[in-house]
Amino acid sequence: MADVLATANVSARMFVLEGYLAPDTYEVYTNATAEDIIKKLLSQTEAVFTNDDHDRADELNMTMDQVITLASMIEKEAKTADFAKVSAVFHNRLKQNMTLGSDVTVKYASGVKRMSLTNEDLQVNSPYNTYVNRGLPIGPICSPSAAAIQAALYPDEQFISDNYLYFCSTDPNTGELYFSRTLEEHNLAVSIYAPLWQAYDKEQGL
Repeated sequence: MADVLATANVSARMFVLEGYLAPDTYEVYTNATAEDIIKKLLSQTEAVFTNDDHDRADELNMTMDQVITLASMIEKEAKTADFAKVSAVFHNRLKQNMTLGSDVTVKYASGVKRMSLTNEDLQVNSPYNTYVNRGLPIGPICSPSAAAIQAALYPDEQFISDNYLYFCSTDPNTGELYFSRTLEEHNLAVSIYAPLWQAYDKEQGL
């Protein structure tokens, strides 16, 4: 794992080990040191990211670090049922050299919690801001689940084929998403659902 991080661009990351401390249930002895615990979590990440996963990443021309970074965005953007669809949107945008336009990367960079982001929020100066910078952010924004990693490696084939490029939340309480192929369709969906995001922010006191 040290080799993986050594080949990744970690100089401007908020937290060097972000994304690599695998979420799981662990047995930890009372006399375990912080280093012992970190090593255990890193070992689990290595176990989750199998040799087959490395081979699949090579097929996609991606590094392990890029896969985990993408998986972390998928984890934050969607519920498990939509992981592969969100992955397809991001893969399609990467292929077309579009910005990924992911709200969760902006929230990670700025600390903003609101559903409804302002134009000022979207301009935050950060290598994590995928509205301003093309490609993946500089590193993961959370530790993704195994399911999110698999979705990053295996995006929904139908959504890839149909060239879906956009999605937005329809219900902040359920995490349901609406997917669109065109910007026109996406903008219409945003105009419909944005008032729900604003109402949710108000309810949450954000």
